Amino acid sequence: MMDILKITKEDAKEIFKKYSYRFDGDYDFVGIRVQEQPFELGKIEHASKVWDDGEETDEELDGICVIDANDYNEPSYFGYHIAVICGDEAEHGNDRGELIISDPVVVEILK
Repeated sequence: MMDILKITKEDAKEIFKKYSYRFDGDYDFVGIRVQEQPFELGKIEHASKVWDDGEETDEELDGICVIDANDYNEPSYFGYHIAVICGDEAEHGNDRGELIISDPVVVEILK
């Protein structure tokens, strides 16, 4: 049975404040990611894939997809593992509140 990500908008704002350079942190972009595989602290070497009509393709994006902690809308994503991922280079993804961080670093494992 998979857990449901339940992080409130207030939780996300606290995470953003903790890691964003605009407050006490060191990063330009702060995101939350849910995935099936466990996380390890540090730099992420793999990239997210392009999805087409709900199907994953072999095409890689220029980074890893996260939910923007600064534009968080309390989504419900399924997965076993949840982490805070930060970086200094990113672009907006196709989904509302989605970022693609091109220099991703896992800075905190939430679950």
